[in-house]
Amino acid sequence: MGGLAVYSAENYFWGWISYSFGVLCLLFCVWYLIRGFRSSTLRQSILLVATVFFMTPVTAYYDDFHLAPAFFVSLYEGLLLDSGFQRGFAPILAMVIITLTFYGSARVLWGKMKRPPPVRVRPVFSSDKRRRSNM
Repeated sequence: MGGLAVYSAENYFWGWISYSFGVLCLLFCVWYLIRGFRSSTLRQSILLVATVFFMTPVTAYYDDFHLAPAFFVSLYEGLLLDSGFQRGFAPILAMVIITLTFYGSARVLWGKMKRPPPVRVRPVFSSDKRRRSNM
């Protein structure tokens, strides 16, 4: 009776479903707090960093292939084990850097594609000789 409780893949699946619902509620709260910021880039960056922080997975144990949230693995190992926060913090930091790099690139490309080419505007009754010669 005092053995190690081993969780199945289905237990981890339903754990991720409920955890994702909780993170979605937290992200809604974060959005509600930052919705008044004037800069959309800042708002979107904060939401992306919060999403990556809570949703980055890492293996639950060293010898187990099941995935768990890196935030909680890092917190657990940092407080209770000698290995520190490194195993969960490194993937979170890497994913934040990658996500913000892709976000910045997408913003630049979207700005280039969205901007229309400059158009030379002429008045209807212009003094252009070509226009008057066709009358």
